[in-house]
Amino acid sequence: MIEKFENYLRSIKGYSDNTVMAYCKDIRIFAKWMKNHKENARWSTITRDDIDEYVTELVKAGKKPATTNRHLASIASFYNMMKRDGIDIENPCKYESRRKRVETMPNTIPAAQLKQAYDHALGVTKLIIGLLATTGARIQEILDLNWEDINFNENSIIVNGKGRRERKLYTKKDIIDPLRKVSEYRPQTGRMFNLDQRTVRYDIYQALRPYCIARQLSPHAIRHSFATTAANNGIPTSTLAQILGHKHLETTQRYIDMRQAPIENAMKQGALF
Repeated sequence: MIEKFENYLRSIKGYSDNTVMAYCKDIRIFAKWMKNHKENARWSTITRDDIDEYVTELVKAGKKPATTNRHLASIASFYNMMKRDGIDIENPCKYESRRKRVETMPNTIPAAQLKQAYDHALGVTKLIIGLLATTGARIQEILDLNWEDINFNENSIIVNGKGRRERKLYTKKDIIDPLRKVSEYRPQTGRMFNLDQRTVRYDIYQALRPYCIARQLSPHAIRHSFATTAANNGIPTSTLAQILGHKHLETTQRYIDMRQAPIENAMKQGALF
């Protein structure tokens, strides 16, 4: 059943490898918990009360709202898969059970530090950092690029995001030039990067570590940095949502809303009472 769920998330929903792994792990944990807490537990017999009790257990275990909400999303997705397969089953995992997340500033890397790391990076790592920093793409979207997705005349790439939604992103000539040079002497087809995400994440971390300061030195921190800079430069929410591949404007609005946070924090520090 887990294998089928994994295929559903990957092929039908178009989720990234990390999301697929996390959702499958969540379902295993939930299934084990139900087996230990409910006699003769079946997917068809699980109720909203069971879900609420499970959420309570997660909270007691110190899980953050984002983690708890992901568990709920995993369970809901599992039920959606079964309903898609024609199983007449009620989904007990409703939105109302989700915990309110405390909004924090996105984890970003100062542009000057990121540029310094890029200038000192080498080879494929340098290329990927450059693409992430100039397009705001997700790391998996970059790793999934085919040579056919590049337009050297426009300095653009075509990426496939969540749900297989395709979008065109633009980069800079000096960023994409290394790929142009390779294509000139050796025609290329198929996958551009034959790399796994885990390896690339480690290489990027090692490249950023000597020059950058942030809570996390990751590809997603670079994406956050791109989005925050774009928001600070006044890019409309709808345009930024298209660039980032967000399905809901509410997701993008976070970057717009956070523009005033530094001012608010500074004023609070200076207030007399």
